[in-house]
Amino acid sequence: MQLARQGEAFPLKIDEKEHKIMELADTIVALDDELTRLKDIVLAKRWNATEFEQEHILYTVKELRNQIKILELDNQSLRDSRDMFQNRNAEIIRSYNSLKRQLKK
Repeated sequence: MQLARQGEAFPLKIDEKEHKIMELADTIVALDDELTRLKDIVLAKRWNATEFEQEHILYTVKELRNQIKILELDNQSLRDSRDMFQNRNAEIIRSYNSLKRQLKK
């Protein structure tokens, strides 16, 4: 891919190491998900339950894990938002205190 810069063209370089790291990270996440799924299957089969009950258990566990992921994402989003507002609040307080000192002079 070529990008133009003031009439000149230069190649867009993609850091191969960074790309490989991202691929490996994705692979690790996929393998972890698969391992968790297989562990759930093994645990469901260890119980003295019918096949229908085992399928129901697996479905329930899968749904609960999905809910946990969604809640973790929501939680992280809320934390990021909270941190942003706390930083803005601190900045406003500093500005207020600075203006207050200037008015006293």
